[in-house]
Amino acid sequence: MASASTGLNESEHNKVLLARWFEEVWNQGRRETISELMDESAVIHDGALEHRGPEEFERFYDMLRARFSNIKIEPLIEPLAEGDRVCMHWKCTMTEPNCEKVLELTGTSVVRVENGKFVEGWQNWDAAGLYEQVTGQAIRVG
Repeated sequence: MASASTGLNESEHNKVLLARWFEEVWNQGRRETISELMDESAVIHDGALEHRGPEEFERFYDMLRARFSNIKIEPLIEPLAEGDRVCMHWKCTMTEPNCEKVLELTGTSVVRVENGKFVEGWQNWDAAGLYEQVTGQAIRVG
């Protein structure tokens, strides 16, 4: 399906939406883009957590923005898309304000899009690596 306003097919249009999400929400700090791109009934699966709807995701966003500064996300590979799903593997850098330490982590986000809005998403990111960078302690298993 082509987007009438841009001439892009559905997959290409969804790549643009995901790139806009990371650029505006995270890199530019435009909180209002969350409600522009996320459907009211959307569910974001974040490991064992779920963020339902823009308001709940905004609380998660506000918590991260309060805890870390200079958040920048960039793709490690070009976004991949097929039909209503789009995926991006990314790198995030941010500053831990208490010690001005620059932290780095990677993650992958998969989003399902309907009518130009995110309706479901799955994200996995290196929480253990972030914990180790912040605390100086590795998570030990077993």
